[in-house]
Amino acid sequence: MLKPGIRHCYVVKPDKESIVVLEKTKAGLSMFTMEDEKSIIGNNSILISYKAQESRNPLFMLNTCVGHTKQILGINKPFILTPYQLLKYLRKQ
Repeated sequence: MLKPGIRHCYVVKPDKESIVVLEKTKAGLSMFTMEDEKSIIGNNSILISYKAQESRNPLFMLNTCVGHTKQILGINKPFILTPYQLLKYLRKQ
């Protein structure tokens, strides 16, 4: 189901003097800060700017990187299931 090259997604949010990274991994939720975004964002990364909406608690949410990213960004589209579908949605917005 995953498109080659687009297999994971996470949120990178600039803060006052650092960068906050929020992601869902197999081990659980991960949240950490970094001084420089270049240490996590590689040459093959795709960055999209998106203004987060107010988040509602969904009735059903998959416990995946896409589900958590959608919740953080306030995207209430239940049929976005893969990182590629999320990328296409964000590009349209």
